[in-house]
Amino acid sequence: MTDTQKKRLLILGGSHHMVNVVETAKEMGFYTIVIDKEAGSPAKSYADKSCDISTAEIEEVAELAREERVDGIFTAFEDVNTWNAQALCEKLGLPFYATKEQLEICSNKDQFKEYCRAYQVPVIEEYLFVGDMDAGTLADLDFPVIVKPVDSYASQGITVCYNQEEVSDGYQKALGFSKSGKVIVERFIDNSYGVQMFYTIQNKEVLLAAVADRHVHKQSKEHPPLPIAMVFPSRHQDQFIETLDQPIRKMIQGMGIENGVVFIQSLFERGSFYIYEMGFRLSGEQHYRIIEHQTGINLLGMMLDLAVGEPIDQYDMAEYDNGGLPQPSCNLPILLGNGTIAEIKGLEKIAEMPEVISQVLTRGVGDKIEVTGSYGQMFGRFNIVADTEEKLWQTVNALYEGLQILSTEGEDMIVARFSPVEAQKQSS
Repeated sequence: MTDTQKKRLLILGGSHHMVNVVETAKEMGFYTIVIDKEAGSPAKSYADKSCDISTAEIEEVAELAREERVDGIFTAFEDVNTWNAQALCEKLGLPFYATKEQLEICSNKDQFKEYCRAYQVPVIEEYLFVGDMDAGTLADLDFPVIVKPVDSYASQGITVCYNQEEVSDGYQKALGFSKSGKVIVERFIDNSYGVQMFYTIQNKEVLLAAVADRHVHKQSKEHPPLPIAMVFPSRHQDQFIETLDQPIRKMIQGMGIENGVVFIQSLFERGSFYIYEMGFRLSGEQHYRIIEHQTGINLLGMMLDLAVGEPIDQYDMAEYDNGGLPQPSCNLPILLGNGTIAEIKGLEKIAEMPEVISQVLTRGVGDKIEVTGSYGQMFGRFNIVADTEEKLWQTVNALYEGLQILSTEGEDMIVARFSPVEAQKQSS
C-alpha cells in the first residue's frame, strides 16, 4: 500500500509515551503525522511526517489537518491534548470517542464527585471554595486535608496541609493551577494504598478489563503521594466487583459513553473504597500492553481504529470481563529524588528479562529532578508479566538490583523501592 492509499492520522504530542502510539499506528497501516511544539520530541523521529506546532493552536492545527487530508486525530495519556483533540475533531467533523460534556465531568473533580453521588458511588468528603477563604471556613477543617485544583492533572498544584496557614498557602498554589479558579479541599486519607479500575466500553457495553492495587510513596508531608507500583490483580478485586462494579458501570452508561477506555482511581480505608479520579483516555501506565500480552487484544489499536471511524468488533473484551487476566502483572514506576542525573546503569540487562514486556523512559542523563509531588519526578515505567506471583517479585527485585540512577554527586536517586511484603500489610 502506498502512502497515498493509507489512512492519514494526525497525532497530538510527541513525548516518549507516544512512541508506541506511532509504532502501532504504522503497523496498522496508517500514515502518521506527529505535531508538538518541541522540535526534538521523541515520537517525531518515528513518524512519517512531523511539524513543530503547539497542539493548543487549534486554528493552525485545523488548517494543517485540512492540508494533509487527515482521516482522524489521535492522542493519549494527557488530559490537555485530549481536550485539544476533541475540539479539533468537532471543528473538522472527524470522529472522536468522547464528547465535550463527558470530558468536562471527568476533568472537573467537583462535577465528577456530584456524578458519583448521583449513582451511589462513594467519594471522599470535601469542602468546596469559590473565591477567598475566610477564618471561619478554615476553623471548620479537620486536619490533615488535601488541597487541589478542581481541574488540574498529573498531580500538579496539590498540597497536603496540617494547619490553617498551610491551607491558605496551598489554596493559593492550587488557584495558580486551576483554569476555572476553583479549589477543592478534601479529608486526606493518609495511607500508601489504593485500588485502580480499568474499564473498556465497546458499542455501549461496559466491561471491567482489570483491577489493580495502586501503591504510592509519600516523600514529604506537604507533597501528594506518587505511585511506585501497580499490581494486577488487586487483592480486593472480588470485593470491588461485589460492592461497586455495578454502580460504576451504570455511572459510565449514564454519561452516555459508547466507546473508549476509562480508568478510575480509589483510596481504600478501613475496608471501604473512596473514588476520587476518573480519566477518559489511555493511562500513563500503558495498561493496554499488559492486557494485550495476556489476551492478544490491543486496546491501543481499538482506540486508533475509533479515531478514523473503523469498526472495533475485532477487539471484543467480553471474555475477559470482571478483570479476568490470567497472569500476575505489575507496572513499576521509578520515582526519583532531588538531583541531576549523571549516570544510568542496568537498562540493557532489564531489556533482556523476558518478564519485562515494555518500558517507557521519560528522563535521561543531564535531567535535573526536583521533588515537587508531580509526575515530573518519574524516571520511567516498566510493565512486567510473569507466570507466577513468585516469579513476578523475583523479576521486580532483579530490576531494582540491576538499575542504578546516580546523581552528579554520586548518590542513588531512586527514592522508593516497592516491597510486596510491606504492601500486603498496607492493603489488608
